[in-house]
Amino acid sequence: MDITGEEDISIHEAKHIMEKRREEKDLVYDQKICLEYLEKVAKLTAAQMAQAKEALSKISILRPRHVSIILNMLPGTKEEVEMLFSKERTNLKKDEIDQIVEICKKFNK
Repeated sequence: MDITGEEDISIHEAKHIMEKRREEKDLVYDQKICLEYLEKVAKLTAAQMAQAKEALSKISILRPRHVSIILNMLPGTKEEVEMLFSKERTNLKKDEIDQIVEICKKFNK
């Protein structure tokens, strides 16, 4: 198998990809384990994920990689957002952190 590209995706997108593969053909053991895990941890539906991704993309400083990180964790507090970005070279302002928290709380029900 050749690697043709690389892209950061959220666990919700990974779950969708694995479900499509399961429909196309039988999954091997590792893929089944991966899908079982994703079914347990992925909380958002495809529609919710699209809405959350769109809302987070409106924050200009966030790159697609950052959006994926946020969607994977859905941080509920400012501290959690700061922790996610502690090793990133992105300096989030207080209002941007507040926006991220509000968006995540909306979808983290």
